[in-house]
Amino acid sequence: MKTLLLTGMLLAVSGAGAVKVGVLIPLSGGGSVSGQAAKNGYELALDEINKAGGVLGKPLEVVYGDDASAPAKAVPEFVKLVTVDKVDFMAGGVSSAVSVALSGPAKQYNTFMAWIGAAATPVEDAFADHKYFFHYHPWSYYNFEAILGFFKTLKTKQGAKNIAIAYEDGPFGSAGIDATVAAFEKAGFNVVLTEKFKTGSGNFGPLVSKAKAAKPDIMYWVGYDTDALPLATEIKQQNLKLGLIYGTPPSWPVGFEKNPLSNDIAGLSLWLPTSPNRESRVFVDAYKKKFGNVTEEYFAPLAYVNLKSLAAAINKAGSVDKDAVAAELAKTKLPTPFGTLTFSKSLKTQYQGFKAGNWLHFQFLDNTRVPVYPVKFAKKTVVWGK
Repeated sequence: MKTLLLTGMLLAVSGAGAVKVGVLIPLSGGGSVSGQAAKNGYELALDEINKAGGVLGKPLEVVYGDDASAPAKAVPEFVKLVTVDKVDFMAGGVSSAVSVALSGPAKQYNTFMAWIGAAATPVEDAFADHKYFFHYHPWSYYNFEAILGFFKTLKTKQGAKNIAIAYEDGPFGSAGIDATVAAFEKAGFNVVLTEKFKTGSGNFGPLVSKAKAAKPDIMYWVGYDTDALPLATEIKQQNLKLGLIYGTPPSWPVGFEKNPLSNDIAGLSLWLPTSPNRESRVFVDAYKKKFGNVTEEYFAPLAYVNLKSLAAAINKAGSVDKDAVAAELAKTKLPTPFGTLTFSKSLKTQYQGFKAGNWLHFQFLDNTRVPVYPVKFAKKTVVWGK
C-alpha cells in the first residue's frame, strides 16, 4: 500500500502542469508599436529561460492576450487568461486606461500582476491596495522629474522660458496636468498654453494655431505614437518656430526616424541600444541574433527583464505560491539593460521598480535617436531651433 501511495504521489508530481504566465499587451490598435516590441522581448526572454532549464523543472509557458489598448477588449481578455487559460501570473500592461479598468478583475481574482507600463497616477491609485502588484515602469511623476531637470538645463543654456503643453484627453495625458503646470511655473517657466486633444484624431490645426499665437520656446506634448506625425506635419505647415518639440509617447511610429519631419524632435526613453552597460550590449546582441535587427523601443528590453525577473523569483520560491513569489521578487537585485532592478515603495504602491534616474533624453538626428542628456550619456549636444 505504501508503495502504491508513493507511486501515485510521484505520478502526480511528474504530471503537474508547467507554470503559465499570461501576457496582456496591445498587439493591435493604437499602442501596438509598444505591444509588438514587448512581445519580442518576452519571446527572447522565454527562449533563454527555457534553454536554462525553465521554471520549476519544466518549460515556462506564455499565453498572450491582445488588449488593443481598449478597456472594453482588455477586461474579457484578462478574465479569459485567468479563468479559462488558468495562468499562474499576469504580466504585460502598457495602456493606463486599460490598467485602470483591469484593477477590479485583478482584485476580484487576487491576481499576481508584474506590470511593465501604465505610468499614469490613476493606475497607482487603483492598485495601491493590491499586495501582488509589481510595477516596473517609472510612474509619471518620476518621468516628469526627469523632464523638468532637462528643461531647467535648457532654461539656463538656451534661455528657454515659455512652454506650450498639448496633452491627450485620456488618463495618460490628463492625469496630473494641473500639477505639471504648477511645477513648470515653480521652476520659473511661463506656461503659455495648455490644450488637450483626442489621441489618434490627427486634428492639430487649431491647437498649433493657438501655439503660434502664444510664441512658446518649447512645445511639450503628451500622447501616443499615432499623434507624432500629424502634430509634426501641422507644426511644419504652419511654420511654428520653436526651440524644441518634446514628446513623451510610450513608443514612436515605426520608421519615424527616417521621416524628415522627425528632425530635431526630442523625447524620453528608458533605454537606447547605444547604452554602454554590459547587460544592454548582451541584450542587443541576443535580440539581433533572434530577430535580425535592433529595436529602439524600450518596451522590448523592459518586457525581457519583466519575464526574466519573474521566472527567477518563481524558481527561488520553489512554487507558484503568490506570497512566496512576491517575497522573492521583492528581493530582486538584478543587473539589466536599464541599470540595476530593485523594488521599493512608490508614493502609493509597495513594489516599484525603475524610477527617475533611469531616463535618457534624445533627439532624432541623422535618422536615429541620439542621446543628448544627461551629459554623461550624451552623444551630441542639443540642437536648439531658435
